[in-house]
Parts: sequence; structure tokens; C-alpha cells
Amino acid sequence: MPSSSTPQRRPPPSIPKAYAATLLLGVAMSPFVISTQGSLSSFFPPSSFFLRRSLSFNDIEKYSTLQDVNDVDKSIEARAKAEASDDKCNNMFLYLPDLQKFADHGHGSQINTYIIAVLAGAYLDRNVLLVEPPNDRSTYAGASQFGCPVDAFEEIHMKSPSSSDSWQIKENFPGGFSRLIDHPTWSSGGCPMPCADTYSYNDWVRVALSPTAMNAPITCKESNGRTVNVIATGGGGLRKYFRSKTGDRDQFVSSERWAKKLGATSDEARIFSTLSGNVMWDYAMGLMIKAGFLRLQPWIARDVEMFIKSFDLYQRIGPKNEVYDSIHVRRGDKLIMEALSEVQMYWRFKGHSDTANLPTNYIPFAHYLSQFKKAECPVDEQGEVTERIKRIVFVATDDPVVVKEEIANLPNHIDERTILWNDCHEMSFYFNPTDDSAFHLNGDGEEGFKDGSDDNCFKRYHRNIASVADMMILAKSRTFV
Repeated sequence: MPSSSTPQRRPPPSIPKAYAATLLLGVAMSPFVISTQGSLSSFFPPSSFFLRRSLSFNDIEKYSTLQDVNDVDKSIEARAKAEASDDKCNNMFLYLPDLQKFADHGHGSQINTYIIAVLAGAYLDRNVLLVEPPNDRSTYAGASQFGCPVDAFEEIHMKSPSSSDSWQIKENFPGGFSRLIDHPTWSSGGCPMPCADTYSYNDWVRVALSPTAMNAPITCKESNGRTVNVIATGGGGLRKYFRSKTGDRDQFVSSERWAKKLGATSDEARIFSTLSGNVMWDYAMGLMIKAGFLRLQPWIARDVEMFIKSFDLYQRIGPKNEVYDSIHVRRGDKLIMEALSEVQMYWRFKGHSDTANLPTNYIPFAHYLSQFKKAECPVDEQGEVTERIKRIVFVATDDPVVVKEEIANLPNHIDERTILWNDCHEMSFYFNPTDDSAFHLNGDGEEGFKDGSDDNCFKRYHRNIASVADMMILAKSRTFV
């Protein structure tokens, strides 16, 4: 069932902050990365200043991350760049994001698998590199599952995008997953691709697909005779490895070395070495956020900023620097498998045990609103609310038509977009303004468009920007359900 993930208490000064961005990404794929109901929920007070971030940004830098840029210690990345040396590149962890069709997954799955790669690589005391397929090996037009910003093309093509299939991508423009995320030097060590003279992309694919890839590193020699020890893996092998170590008994053991690989200070590393379980993972994610993890590429940040500033939500709260809440309603292809048991459980609780004849195949929007309680409002001696809470609520969903109908059918409307809920909350709802009928990065779902509709890298890029904009707005909200 939907769950509320509203941070409530600020951590002690010695604990790095793991923000709503972390919670958002944890929802998208799997509870074994971070639980939205885990120990983070006890870290922050209602008056926490960092939650009072808004969309009233003044420069593109603030659209480069899902967290507040003021919470990033830029000296960590700067120090990593200054200290980068090939002599420190003897133990490498290569993650191939495109392998095993992981590039067909949505943003949440791809980003969470990348998070696992960085965590696992640091745990194994290795520098992490992303290995993308060459442009001519990519299965996507424009050489990336995240589409084509205008920056990707040679200047001779800066005209109409009507014949995108013939456009030429700049030779060194990032492709694959790297078109979305700027991988940090503190994770890569600034290392070059190992043994580039003797190992091609196809060779690393062969290594990564080996059943023993995660447990049997290979060695290769650089042209200068230096030996490099390498683990190469794709998303499938990486997830299998991670789950095998986080099953009934978490086999990941915290250490100062692991923490320092994530940018920790000596004091933070000592604290981290005493932790285990969910608290350990929360702390690790906090370290990564503090180091500036999940930094978007500059073209993504620029276009997300332009897109968000076109929202009626931004026009409502941006100039006034107001706080807002958010709700994520994920339906679509998730109702077929991942969310099916939750839907059945919800309706069973409501007295509907025949799973073949449920009132709907999804959990109604009203259930999400049940997280907002009447007890949050002050009441008089008769129990009547004396002061309502006004809430601006952003709704991110792949089912906007139905959700808007559900809102229209809710009782106690104040105006077209505002309702009174539980006699306490005046809730005004806002949506992403895109009029697309497809919301998954690939179309209707991981398999693309069901009706065989044509796609191109410009349409894909538009869906990419719309999805990242949703993530950014959700991550910076006061309350996330």
C-alpha cells in the first residue's frame, strides 16, 4: 500500500544528511537499497529548514541535483580530482549499464542499480567506471536510452529535427546512462578505461556476463606493464550479488575504508564502522549525497529547469518560496506484477476477496490521502477544527486522466482543484503539464509502445526530461507520499 515518507527529525551533527532524494529513489526499485519506512523517518523535525526548499531557483546549478546544493560538500569532488593518478587505478569495478537490457528499464530501476554499483564498488575498495557501448553498438537512436538533447549533435545539424535518423552524434558526447548522470571522480578515481589496448567493449561484455563475474576478478596489463585487477558486471549480475549478501542476514560489514571510499571524513568513517543494518545503509547513502552523488548532466539540468518553470505549480509557489507536498501514484505496467499483491491486499482489507472481480485494479487515490490526518489540525473543546492546514500538493503519476477523475469525484470541493480533506486539510492539486499518453521512458512500458508507434530520440528525451522533473519536484517536497 502507499506509505508516507515524511522526514521528522534532524540527525545529530555527526551524521551526514540522507535526504528525500534518497527516499524517492528507494521507492522506485527495491527495499534492499533503502526502506522508505526505515530509520530515516526518525531523523528530522517538522520545522527542519532543509525541508523548506522550494522550486524558486535562481540558477541551473540548483537543478543539477535532487538535493539542496548547499548540502553538498564540493571539496570532496575537488580533492578527488586533484589526487587522481593512474597509479591508484590498479583495482577497478566496471559497471555496464546497457547490459542484459537494463537500459530498457525505467529511471528508478536504472538509477537504483547504479547506486548499488557505486556502493558495491566502494565496499570492494575499487574505483568504479561506467562502461557504455560505442555509438555504433547502441540499440537506441542517438546512442542513449535517455534520448537526444540538442547538445548531442554536430553543429551542422542545428536545423529542423524532422530527419533525426540521419543526424550525427558528436564523437565524444556521453551516451547510454552517462547521458543522464555525471559520474563523480570520487567514485571513479579519475581512472581511464583499463587495458584499452587489449580489451574492447565486447571483451568487457563477455567478462561481465560470466556467472562468476562478481566473485572472480580478471587481471590485464596496461601498455606500460602495470597489472590491473578488474571486476566487470551488468545490472543482472550486480543485483544477484547484492541480494545474495542482503538476504536473511546482511553480510555487508561496515568499515572505515568503505566509508572513506564514499567521501567520509575520519570522524564520519569511525561512526560508520560501528553501524549495521538499515542504519548503516542510510548512513552510506547520506555520505554519497553529501559527496554530490546523482549529479545530472548540465543539459539535463538546463532542460529540467526550463520544463519545471513552465508548470502552473511553479507559477503558484516559485515566486513566493512556498513549501509544498507531493504524492506519487504509480500504476501502468506495475499493476501487472510488482503492485498486484498490494492491490489485492488493499481490496481484501475492504472486504473484496474475489481477486478476479475487484472494484478497480489499482489502489484508489483517496487511500493516499488517508495519510493526512485530522489530528494534525488544532481543535476546540468540542473537537471542531479551529484552523485548517493549506497544502499545495503535486501529484506525479502515469495515470493522470483517471487520477484527475478521482479527485473530481472527491467530496467537499472548495474549487476545481482544491478539496477539504478530513475537515482539516485544504489540498490544492497540481500535475505535470505534459499531455503525453506514454510516461515510461521506453513508451507504454519496458517493451516499448504496445501499438507499434514510432519513436525517436527527441520524443524519448522529452519523456526523460518530464520524468526527471517529476523526480526533482518529489524529492524537494516537504511531505512525500
